[in-house]
Amino acid sequence: YFPTPVNDATYTAYFNVLYRNADNPQQVAPGLFYRYYKGTWSSLPDFNALTPFLTGTVSTFSLVSKTKADNFGFVYNGFVQVPADGFYTFYLNSDDGSRLYIGSQLLIDNDGNHAAVELSGMIGLRAGLHAIRVDYFEGTGSQILTVSYSGNTIPKQPIPASALYRYSGANSIEPVSDAYVRAG
Repeated sequence: YFPTPVNDATYTAYFNVLYRNADNPQQVAPGLFYRYYKGTWSSLPDFNALTPFLTGTVSTFSLVSKTKADNFGFVYNGFVQVPADGFYTFYLNSDDGSRLYIGSQLLIDNDGNHAAVELSGMIGLRAGLHAIRVDYFEGTGSQILTVSYSGNTIPKQPIPASALYRYSGANSIEPVSDAYVRAG
């Protein structure tokens, strides 16, 4: 709230632009990790409390690894590369529910049973690799999941495989939000 002065006045506003720092992990390979689940839901479940039916890697956000037409879910984990500091808009189009996280921040909540709906969210990012997670479930009917982005020099487009990465290396495992190490 800013009160209006009685007399003419000039004000100067200073804004600090806050960008999320890049994660930039050391060892990456192209693609994303996925966990695939079977189940019947009307909203996104806590996938971390469930046992996946399949796990693997894909080059981009894709439903090709599904083993049935209805009643399934996916969790995709990896990194998205952005070429320069700036504000980026992410778009999540799904039938049924989905959520998109950048790091631990929920950027888009498109949950629930519904026909194809696209929602978007904007975030300031520093150049580099940023953790991205997409949760998705399909009830019945059409199966749609499209994850897109746009930015300063990037027109709106599905995030290409060339911008998606995952952890790699001999000891690479799929990260989960409640992972921890015991005894070193």
